[in-house]
Amino acid sequence: MLISPMTKSASIYYEIKRKIVEGVLEPGTHLVIKQIANEYGISDIPVREALKELGAEGLVETIPHVGSRVAGFSPKNIKDMLEMRERLEPFAAELAVQNADDLLIKKLEDNYAEAKKALEANDIQKYSELNKAFHRLIIEASGNQILINTIFEMIESEKRMRMVFQIFPEILKHSNKEHYEMIQYIKENNREAMGKLMYDHKKRSFDKMRKYFKIF
Repeated sequence: MLISPMTKSASIYYEIKRKIVEGVLEPGTHLVIKQIANEYGISDIPVREALKELGAEGLVETIPHVGSRVAGFSPKNIKDMLEMRERLEPFAAELAVQNADDLLIKKLEDNYAEAKKALEANDIQKYSELNKAFHRLIIEASGNQILINTIFEMIESEKRMRMVFQIFPEILKHSNKEHYEMIQYIKENNREAMGKLMYDHKKRSFDKMRKYFKIF
């Protein structure tokens, strides 16, 4: 498999990182330097450099005399990420209220309608995809690029964990109902109510994840 013409170490770094955050390479997967080098038709050196960079980001761990492997989520990793998202996403939602226009409202309403159909069909996979799209629309509408990038990076990392609706299907009944309420708050330009609802919305799911992963 060929890699892009950017520096070899950078190219392999982005390729391995993509596979890690998308869950293609699961936690604990061994990353054999020679094997990766042969797969991409490069020498060992760019692979070593890429793994070193990924190690600095906490995505890869290297054990002396054993080798490198995809790092797992420690309880602290999960705890820290949930705490950050629990606070940043309500802020993004508040900013989205003040920036909202008719096009955003139309997209959110269309998403809500599709998600309602997915729930009626008990299509959890489809609902999960629509749920992510709904929240992405709100986060992007915040207009704060640093905030957007920070939240999206955490969301990408979360792909390595199980899908929340598959673990806790009981929260589905609250999820789309609250999406409808969020749309109403946006229409009413009620920033404070939107922020509080988003906080409660995320905290309900995250508290269940904390319990599941035994982190408090």
